[in-house]
Amino acid sequence: MENLVSNPSVINQNSPAISALLSSVGLNAVNNRSDVLQIQNYLKALGYPVPTSGSIVNNQTDSTIISILNFQANNRIQVTGNINPGDVTYNTLKQLNSVNTSLVESEDESLHQPFLTNSFLFRRNAGNANTLNVIFEGDSWLDYPVPTILDLYDTITDRNQRLNLNCLHLAKFGETTSQMYADRAHFVQYVSGYRIDRIYFSGGGNDVFPQLGRILNSGITSFDPSFFTDQAKLTELRSLSGDALYQKCILYKRYLNTTTFDRALFNSVNLNSIFSTIMRNYLGFGSIINAHSTPNTIFYMHTYDYPLFKLGVRPSIVGVDLPLGPWIKPVFDRLGIADEILRAYIIIRLLDKFYALLCQIKNHFAYYGYRFQSRIIDYRGLLNSSELWRDEIHPNSAGARRLSTRVTF
Repeated sequence: MENLVSNPSVINQNSPAISALLSSVGLNAVNNRSDVLQIQNYLKALGYPVPTSGSIVNNQTDSTIISILNFQANNRIQVTGNINPGDVTYNTLKQLNSVNTSLVESEDESLHQPFLTNSFLFRRNAGNANTLNVIFEGDSWLDYPVPTILDLYDTITDRNQRLNLNCLHLAKFGETTSQMYADRAHFVQYVSGYRIDRIYFSGGGNDVFPQLGRILNSGITSFDPSFFTDQAKLTELRSLSGDALYQKCILYKRYLNTTTFDRALFNSVNLNSIFSTIMRNYLGFGSIINAHSTPNTIFYMHTYDYPLFKLGVRPSIVGVDLPLGPWIKPVFDRLGIADEILRAYIIIRLLDKFYALLCQIKNHFAYYGYRFQSRIIDYRGLLNSSELWRDEIHPNSAGARRLSTRVTF
């Protein structure tokens, strides 16, 4: 049976041990508070986002009922929405909950399966009714090329592993959206040849940041007071540095005079050209999906988070820098932009503009009646500490884990 609802996982949450259920919970069942709490904690520990409120509503819109239905479908148990003392659902739930399934870095998948192996396994399992077939296409946020560093592909699949995911990994670090679209043969092959339930797409970062020198106007090297609408807040920012400054810049971005700032800092012709290319490629992928999808297919796009916290840091292995990047700080240095506030708001505005671009793409899909559903995963502001970044533009394993909490399959 196909998944009725797909939920994200929350791994490694401890749940209380209660020896037995006193009454059933679920559709058309009696709600005993201690039973409900036990079931909710078990489900949450296995990755189903349910509130531990001690009560549920016995209908198919209640989040606990949805999670019970999904758990039963994922584990090939009769789908009833009920859990009774000692029944197969309860026993399976309790048994699975006792197993620690979260990845650790020594078990990471950051060097992913070769395509031949991955594609073979995907094809073998794609016809199973109870699998969720997922294609991951994109850049280094899904394909970070350093061993033992978890990327989003690792953490998203890890957190959703109870959904019987069957994943095809097509992402390649360093690719622009134009390169992805030019290299779309495998994407077309699998979207057209198999039932695809979810597509997770990460693209645009390599279109934007390597082009930063073309995007920025020269001559602005300090943050002008006219760029801000609250001078007291600006005075506060000037007293800060490092993580504390970047965190407050994100918090205070609503005080930015965006019209004045954008006009002064950005070459609108070049930026619009880059964004038009990104949009054209996204719509190209959307057209491919639309030709073969159903209303149950969901296309996920994500923002990037603000890469403020480790400017100038390059990807490395055991302390040895790789010949990759940095992408942002050298441009700032070349243009003489040393003002930390100015640097921060350049990055914040670029990423906010990219979010607006994704909204345009999503609205295009809706306006023209594309058959699939689309979602934007907004990561902005989530990695608000240098402890969550690996290098200038990539999260580390802890950061990737935090980002994956936003993904609901």
